[in-house]
Amino acid sequence: MVIPIGLLLGFVTVIAEPAVRVLTYEVEQVSGGYVSQKVLLYTLSIGVAVSIGLAMARIVYGIPLMHMLIPGYAITLLMTRFTSETFISMAFDSGGVATGPMTVTFILAMAVGVATGIEGRDPMLDGFGLVALVALAPILSVLLLGFFLGRKRSEDDDRQGS
Repeated sequence: MVIPIGLLLGFVTVIAEPAVRVLTYEVEQVSGGYVSQKVLLYTLSIGVAVSIGLAMARIVYGIPLMHMLIPGYAITLLMTRFTSETFISMAFDSGGVATGPMTVTFILAMAVGVATGIEGRDPMLDGFGLVALVALAPILSVLLLGFFLGRKRSEDDDRQGS
């Protein structure tokens, strides 16, 4: 039950996060509408929702934090090779923005409560791990968005050139 609730809560809190709204607005303005506010908002929300779901699974099943963070950051570094510099900077900015007061307050309280209710879990360590995963999720999701938009743009350019 905790994992689906975590998914839902992760999705909703990012949508409600004021700093995320500012970031999505600024990105849409700077990109001239190429990256719309709605697309970026849903990208960030889905990314954080998935990470909260994984974090809840980590707490429930006792998965070590490093088994999620090390592969996550390895994938992040790999994806920077295939994504434009614009999306790389956007991705790392969104990682900081998504861990704002709304998201951290609600999600951290949930993680501490879940960890407290499960024997053998440390609420402090599991809570810290959650914030680390929440910071990683927007980076990965925006890099993925940049990768797909970059591919779409190059395919469109190829069709126009032919």
